[in-house]
Amino acid sequence: MEADNQQQDSTAVAIGRELRAAREGRGLSIGEVADRLKLSVKQLNAIESGDFASLPGATFARGFVRSYARYMEIDADALVARLDQCVPLDAPAAGLVPLDEPAARKTSLALPLSLGALLVIAGGWFLLPGSAEPEVQSSVPLALVPTVADPDASALQPTTSDVVAVAPPLVTASAPQAVAPVAAAPVTAPVAAAASAASAAAPVTGQGRIELRVRQEAWVSITDADGKKLVYATLAANDRRQLQGRPPFRVVIGNAANAELAYNGQPVDLAGKIRGTTAKLELN
Repeated sequence: MEADNQQQDSTAVAIGRELRAAREGRGLSIGEVADRLKLSVKQLNAIESGDFASLPGATFARGFVRSYARYMEIDADALVARLDQCVPLDAPAAGLVPLDEPAARKTSLALPLSLGALLVIAGGWFLLPGSAEPEVQSSVPLALVPTVADPDASALQPTTSDVVAVAPPLVTASAPQAVAPVAAAPVTAPVAAAASAASAAAPVTGQGRIELRVRQEAWVSITDADGKKLVYATLAANDRRQLQGRPPFRVVIGNAANAELAYNGQPVDLAGKIRGTTAKLELN
Protein backbone atom coordinates (compact mmCIF):
# COMPACT_ATOMS: atom_id res chain seq x y z
CA MET A 1 0.00 0.00 0.00
CA GLU A 2 2.87 2.38 0.84
CA ALA A 3 4.49 1.67 -2.54
CA ASP A 4 1.19 2.48 -4.33
CA ASN A 5 0.92 5.80 -2.48
CA GLN A 6 4.51 6.71 -3.40
CA GLN A 7 3.83 5.90 -7.07
CA GLN A 8 0.69 8.05 -7.05
CA ASP A 9 2.61 10.95 -5.47
CA SER A 10 5.39 10.68 -8.07
CA THR A 11 2.82 10.65 -10.91
CA ALA A 12 1.14 13.77 -9.51
CA VAL A 13 4.47 15.56 -9.19
CA ALA A 14 5.44 14.57 -12.76
CA ILE A 15 2.16 16.01 -14.12
CA GLY A 16 2.70 19.31 -12.35
CA ARG A 17 6.34 19.43 -13.45
CA GLU A 18 5.35 18.88 -17.09
CA LEU A 19 2.85 21.73 -16.99
CA ARG A 20 5.32 24.04 -15.27
CA ALA A 21 8.03 23.22 -17.82
CA ALA A 22 5.64 23.97 -20.68
CA ARG A 23 4.73 27.33 -19.13
CA GLU A 24 8.36 28.28 -18.56
CA GLY A 25 9.24 27.13 -22.06
CA ARG A 26 6.77 29.65 -23.48
CA GLY A 27 8.15 32.39 -21.23
CA LEU A 28 4.85 32.87 -19.34
CA SER A 29 4.55 33.80 -15.69
CA ILE A 30 2.19 31.91 -13.41
CA GLY A 31 0.10 35.09 -13.01
CA GLU A 32 -0.41 35.39 -16.77
CA VAL A 33 -1.64 31.79 -16.99
CA ALA A 34 -3.90 32.29 -13.97
CA ASP A 35 -5.54 35.32 -15.63
CA ARG A 36 -5.98 33.42 -18.89
CA LEU A 37 -7.54 30.33 -17.27
CA LYS A 38 -9.55 32.32 -14.67
CA LEU A 39 -7.85 30.44 -11.82
CA SER A 40 -6.06 31.67 -8.75
CA VAL A 41 -2.27 31.67 -8.46
CA LYS A 42 -2.65 29.42 -5.40
CA GLN A 43 -4.51 26.81 -7.45
CA LEU A 44 -1.90 26.87 -10.22
CA ASN A 45 0.90 26.52 -7.65
CA ALA A 46 -0.90 23.47 -6.24
CA ILE A 47 -1.19 21.92 -9.72
CA GLU A 48 2.46 22.55 -10.64
CA SER A 49 3.65 21.09 -7.32
CA GLY A 50 1.42 18.00 -7.67
CA ASP A 51 -0.62 18.93 -4.57
CA PHE A 52 -4.04 18.00 -6.02
CA ALA A 53 -5.43 17.20 -2.56
CA SER A 54 -5.64 20.95 -1.82
CA LEU A 55 -7.99 21.54 -4.79
CA PRO A 56 -11.78 21.52 -4.27
CA GLY A 57 -12.10 17.91 -5.48
CA ALA A 58 -11.11 15.36 -8.12
CA THR A 59 -13.67 16.68 -10.61
CA PHE A 60 -12.32 20.24 -10.34
CA ALA A 61 -8.72 18.94 -10.48
CA ARG A 62 -9.41 17.12 -13.76
CA GLY A 63 -11.03 20.24 -15.24
CA PHE A 64 -8.17 22.50 -14.17
CA VAL A 65 -5.52 20.14 -15.59
CA ARG A 66 -7.43 19.73 -18.86
CA SER A 67 -7.73 23.52 -19.33
CA TYR A 68 -4.07 24.07 -18.43
CA ALA A 69 -2.90 21.33 -20.84
CA ARG A 70 -4.99 22.67 -23.72
CA TYR A 71 -3.65 26.18 -23.17
CA MET A 72 -0.11 24.79 -23.25
CA GLU A 73 -1.00 22.74 -26.37
CA ILE A 74 -0.28 19.43 -24.59
CA ASP A 75 -2.31 16.23 -25.08
CA ALA A 76 -5.02 16.93 -22.48
CA ASP A 77 -6.65 13.46 -22.65
CA ALA A 78 -3.36 11.67 -21.97
CA LEU A 79 -2.54 13.98 -19.05
CA VAL A 80 -5.99 13.56 -17.47
CA ALA A 81 -5.71 9.77 -17.86
CA ARG A 82 -2.46 9.88 -15.88
CA LEU A 83 -4.16 12.11 -13.29
CA ASP A 84 -6.94 9.52 -12.80
CA GLN A 85 -4.27 7.03 -11.68
CA CYS A 86 -3.23 9.16 -8.72
CA VAL A 87 -6.41 11.17 -7.94
CA PRO A 88 -9.47 8.90 -7.57
CA LEU A 89 -12.73 10.17 -9.01
CA ASP A 90 -15.35 11.57 -6.65
CA ALA A 91 -17.74 8.80 -5.60
CA PRO A 92 -21.36 9.65 -6.51
CA ALA A 93 -23.81 9.89 -3.65
CA ALA A 94 -25.92 6.75 -3.23
CA GLY A 95 -29.45 7.33 -4.50
CA LEU A 96 -31.42 5.67 -1.70
CA VAL A 97 -35.18 6.24 -1.75
CA PRO A 98 -36.57 6.56 1.81
CA LEU A 99 -39.41 4.22 2.57
CA ASP A 100 -42.76 5.53 3.66
CA GLU A 101 -42.62 4.89 7.40
CA PRO A 102 -46.39 4.38 7.93
CA ALA A 103 -46.61 2.04 4.95
CA ALA A 104 -43.58 0.07 6.10
CA ARG A 105 -45.05 -0.20 9.57
CA LYS A 106 -48.34 -1.49 8.16
CA THR A 107 -46.49 -4.08 6.08
CA SER A 108 -44.44 -5.28 9.04
CA LEU A 109 -47.61 -5.65 11.16
CA ALA A 110 -49.65 -7.33 8.44
CA LEU A 111 -47.28 -10.30 8.08
CA PRO A 112 -47.50 -11.56 11.73
CA LEU A 113 -51.28 -11.01 11.72
CA SER A 114 -51.68 -13.08 8.55
CA LEU A 115 -49.58 -15.91 9.98
CA GLY A 116 -51.57 -15.83 13.20
CA ALA A 117 -54.86 -16.02 11.31
CA LEU A 118 -53.66 -19.06 9.38
CA LEU A 119 -52.64 -20.82 12.60
CA VAL A 120 -56.04 -20.15 14.17
CA ILE A 121 -57.89 -21.53 11.13
CA ALA A 122 -55.68 -24.63 11.03
CA GLY A 123 -56.21 -25.27 14.76
CA GLY A 124 -59.98 -24.88 14.46
CA TRP A 125 -60.10 -27.33 11.56
CA PHE A 126 -58.45 -30.10 13.52
CA LEU A 127 -60.71 -29.43 16.53
CA LEU A 128 -63.95 -29.86 14.54
CA PRO A 129 -65.70 -33.29 14.90
CA GLY A 130 -65.00 -35.74 12.06
CA SER A 131 -62.12 -33.74 10.79
CA ALA A 132 -59.50 -36.37 11.58
CA GLU A 133 -59.43 -37.52 7.96
CA PRO A 134 -60.47 -34.56 5.89
CA GLU A 135 -61.14 -35.11 2.24
CA VAL A 136 -58.54 -33.39 0.12
CA GLN A 137 -59.48 -32.25 -3.35
CA SER A 138 -56.59 -31.49 -5.61
CA SER A 139 -56.94 -28.44 -7.80
CA VAL A 140 -53.94 -29.44 -9.93
CA PRO A 141 -54.97 -30.42 -13.51
CA LEU A 142 -54.63 -34.11 -14.24
CA ALA A 143 -52.37 -33.36 -17.16
CA LEU A 144 -49.77 -31.94 -14.74
CA VAL A 145 -49.82 -34.83 -12.22
CA PRO A 146 -46.99 -37.33 -12.91
CA THR A 147 -48.13 -40.92 -13.32
CA VAL A 148 -46.41 -44.07 -12.01
CA ALA A 149 -43.96 -45.51 -14.50
CA ASP A 150 -45.30 -48.54 -16.37
CA PRO A 151 -43.19 -51.69 -15.74
CA ASP A 152 -43.38 -52.37 -19.46
CA ALA A 153 -42.31 -48.84 -20.34
CA SER A 154 -38.96 -50.20 -21.46
CA ALA A 155 -40.73 -51.49 -24.55
CA LEU A 156 -41.25 -47.88 -25.58
CA GLN A 157 -37.51 -47.09 -25.55
CA PRO A 158 -35.99 -46.83 -29.05
CA THR A 159 -33.98 -49.80 -30.21
CA THR A 160 -30.62 -49.74 -31.84
CA SER A 161 -32.18 -50.19 -35.27
CA ASP A 162 -34.45 -47.18 -34.65
CA VAL A 163 -31.47 -44.98 -33.74
CA VAL A 164 -29.62 -46.06 -36.86
CA ALA A 165 -32.65 -45.29 -38.98
CA VAL A 166 -32.86 -41.65 -37.86
CA ALA A 167 -29.11 -41.02 -37.91
CA PRO A 168 -28.09 -38.54 -40.62
CA PRO A 169 -26.33 -40.09 -43.59
CA LEU A 170 -22.59 -39.82 -43.71
CA VAL A 171 -21.20 -37.27 -46.13
CA THR A 172 -18.34 -38.57 -48.22
CA ALA A 173 -15.57 -36.04 -48.48
CA SER A 174 -14.83 -35.12 -52.02
CA ALA A 175 -11.30 -35.25 -53.32
CA PRO A 176 -9.46 -31.95 -52.86
CA GLN A 177 -9.19 -29.86 -55.97
CA ALA A 178 -5.79 -29.03 -57.32
CA VAL A 179 -4.70 -25.49 -56.46
CA ALA A 180 -2.65 -23.59 -58.94
CA PRO A 181 0.73 -22.59 -57.53
CA VAL A 182 1.11 -18.93 -56.72
CA ALA A 183 3.82 -17.17 -58.61
CA ALA A 184 6.71 -16.20 -56.36
CA ALA A 185 7.20 -12.48 -55.76
CA PRO A 186 10.15 -10.97 -57.56
CA VAL A 187 13.29 -11.08 -55.47
CA THR A 188 13.96 -7.47 -56.39
CA ALA A 189 11.09 -6.16 -54.18
CA PRO A 190 13.05 -6.24 -50.84
CA VAL A 191 16.03 -4.64 -52.57
CA ALA A 192 13.84 -1.84 -53.93
CA ALA A 193 12.27 -1.30 -50.48
CA ALA A 194 15.68 -1.09 -48.84
CA ALA A 195 16.86 1.36 -51.48
CA SER A 196 13.83 3.62 -50.95
CA ALA A 197 14.35 3.54 -47.17
CA ALA A 198 18.00 4.50 -47.61
CA SER A 199 17.10 7.39 -49.88
CA ALA A 200 14.52 8.63 -47.37
CA ALA A 201 17.14 8.65 -44.58
CA ALA A 202 19.58 10.70 -46.64
CA PRO A 203 19.56 14.45 -45.86
CA VAL A 204 17.65 16.63 -48.29
CA THR A 205 19.35 19.62 -49.89
CA GLY A 206 18.29 22.93 -48.33
CA GLN A 207 17.35 21.39 -44.97
CA GLY A 208 19.11 21.49 -41.62
CA ARG A 209 19.76 18.69 -39.17
CA ILE A 210 19.40 19.08 -35.39
CA GLU A 211 20.66 16.64 -32.76
CA LEU A 212 19.38 17.04 -29.20
CA ARG A 213 20.07 15.15 -25.96
CA VAL A 214 18.73 15.93 -22.47
CA ARG A 215 20.42 14.57 -19.37
CA GLN A 216 17.39 15.36 -17.22
CA GLU A 217 13.69 15.80 -17.93
CA ALA A 218 13.16 18.96 -19.99
CA TRP A 219 10.40 20.63 -22.00
CA VAL A 220 11.43 21.27 -25.63
CA SER A 221 9.82 23.17 -28.52
CA ILE A 222 11.47 23.22 -31.97
CA THR A 223 9.68 24.75 -34.99
CA ASP A 224 11.00 24.99 -38.54
CA ALA A 225 10.55 27.76 -41.11
CA ASP A 226 7.27 26.25 -42.32
CA GLY A 227 5.78 26.47 -38.81
CA LYS A 228 5.95 22.70 -38.37
CA LYS A 229 6.51 21.61 -34.77
CA LEU A 230 9.32 19.07 -34.92
CA VAL A 231 9.24 18.66 -31.12
CA TYR A 232 6.68 20.00 -28.65
CA ALA A 233 6.78 17.82 -25.55
CA THR A 234 8.49 17.05 -22.26
CA LEU A 235 11.45 14.75 -22.94
CA ALA A 236 12.51 12.15 -20.40
CA ALA A 237 16.01 11.99 -18.98
CA ASN A 238 18.67 10.74 -21.46
CA ASP A 239 16.25 11.15 -24.37
CA ARG A 240 17.87 11.74 -27.80
CA ARG A 241 16.24 13.31 -30.85
CA GLN A 242 17.51 13.73 -34.44
CA LEU A 243 15.40 16.22 -36.39
CA GLN A 244 15.41 17.56 -39.92
CA GLY A 245 13.56 20.49 -41.46
CA ARG A 246 13.85 23.75 -43.33
CA PRO A 247 15.76 26.49 -41.46
CA PRO A 248 15.60 28.82 -39.71
CA PHE A 249 14.54 26.92 -36.57
CA ARG A 250 13.01 28.45 -33.43
CA VAL A 251 14.27 26.50 -30.40
CA VAL A 252 12.99 26.75 -26.80
CA ILE A 253 14.47 24.40 -24.18
CA GLY A 254 13.44 24.26 -20.55
CA ASN A 255 15.99 23.01 -17.99
CA ALA A 256 18.52 23.96 -20.67
CA ALA A 257 21.53 23.55 -18.37
CA ASN A 258 21.06 19.78 -18.73
CA ALA A 259 20.65 19.75 -22.53
CA GLU A 260 23.13 19.26 -25.39
CA LEU A 261 22.39 20.68 -28.86
CA ALA A 262 24.15 20.27 -32.23
CA TYR A 263 23.25 21.85 -35.58
CA ASN A 264 24.50 20.28 -38.83
CA GLY A 265 27.08 18.32 -36.85
CA GLN A 266 28.40 21.37 -34.94
CA PRO A 267 27.78 21.75 -31.16
CA VAL A 268 25.72 24.77 -30.08
CA ASP A 269 26.65 26.63 -26.87
CA LEU A 270 23.46 27.08 -24.83
CA ALA A 271 25.10 28.79 -21.82
CA GLY A 272 24.74 32.31 -23.22
CA LYS A 273 21.12 31.72 -24.24
CA ILE A 274 19.73 30.67 -20.84
CA ARG A 275 17.44 33.05 -18.97
CA GLY A 276 16.37 31.52 -15.66
CA THR A 277 16.11 27.84 -16.66
CA THR A 278 15.00 28.36 -20.30
CA ALA A 279 17.09 28.85 -23.42
CA LYS A 280 15.62 30.54 -26.52
CA LEU A 281 17.52 30.72 -29.79
CA GLU A 282 17.24 30.62 -33.57
CA LEU A 283 19.27 28.30 -35.83
CA ASN A 284 19.89 29.37 -39.44
